[in-house]
Amino acid sequence: MQALFVLLLLPFLSNLKGIPLTELPAYVNRGAACFLNVGGNLNDCPGAPLLPLLFITMNMAFNISVLNLVKMSTALVASLTATLAVPLSIYVLSLPLPYMPGGTSLSTSFLVGAAVLVLGLLLYNLPQNSADQVKTE
Repeated sequence: MQALFVLLLLPFLSNLKGIPLTELPAYVNRGAACFLNVGGNLNDCPGAPLLPLLFITMNMAFNISVLNLVKMSTALVASLTATLAVPLSIYVLSLPLPYMPGGTSLSTSFLVGAAVLVLGLLLYNLPQNSADQVKTE
């Protein structure tokens, strides 16, 4: 369904990026050639097709693991885990990585927010004594 909407909105979205509708087929062809590592000028395509396929594979693995987490626990725990993945991803992507030279520094507010999020997740998952156990002791 998402692919259908992307295809329907492609002429409008390409105009927003400054690509005229008449140049759209050539632009898509160059992108496909870059992805498949075929054609002439491939200087602007380092890492293709390994990096896009690696992204797709990791995204699918993450989504499958979240679905398994929902099956094994509650939706709330899965939601909190997916929420934790966002600051972790931002942190990893701020490091100097291949194909992404020059890492960046994270702001203090981001670090404080991530610490609060992790602390909240830890506190939520700590084992708690139920009220019945406290009364019997």
